[in-house]
Amino acid sequence: MLDYAYYGNTISTPQILGLISPHASTMTKIALQLAIFAVAAVPGYVLAIVWLDRIGHRRLQLAGFAVMAACFAIIAAIPGLTTAVVPFLLVYGVSYFFTEFGPNMTTFVLPSELYPVAMRTTGHGISAGIGKLGAFIGVFLFPVLQSSLGLRGTLALTAGVSALGFALTLVLPEPAGLSLDDIAAGQPGTIVRSRQMAGQAPPR
Repeated sequence: MLDYAYYGNTISTPQILGLISPHASTMTKIALQLAIFAVAAVPGYVLAIVWLDRIGHRRLQLAGFAVMAACFAIIAAIPGLTTAVVPFLLVYGVSYFFTEFGPNMTTFVLPSELYPVAMRTTGHGISAGIGKLGAFIGVFLFPVLQSSLGLRGTLALTAGVSALGFALTLVLPEPAGLSLDDIAAGQPGTIVRSRQMAGQAPPR
């Protein structure tokens, strides 16, 4: 879900910028794209590294998908937004920030924590492969959808994909603060800590 939204938007950013500013030169479009990454994406990734364990891996992914879905829905819902360069770039930049400060960080981390030890590397590889399938679909379909649905329709669909990513994240446990041993054994550390806080003896 992430890679469809992320790579579809990233690869198509020059075309998107061309739609909102058709008279801009190629160099201007490249400069705008670099500015979006420098101002929004890079700080988001750095802050995700700092706050990942404090916020929680699952919660950070939920927040990222939620804001991505909201930003894409706002662009799709407001008719004049796709023709106003500055407001569009602000909302689009926020979506990029929360892509990095969210699922583009956590989807690398969660597979290495949540799969059982016996199949962790295999599961991680399968997750990465499915992600690249989503990237292929996004890169392939985004221009096609854009020509048939328009920019607003395509971003409305991307908002739906982000919302689906949010829904799928709800089934995941929260591994932040737990050791890999605790996670592999069914998170017994959580049970022990909760019993200790309640003044009960840990389970034997």
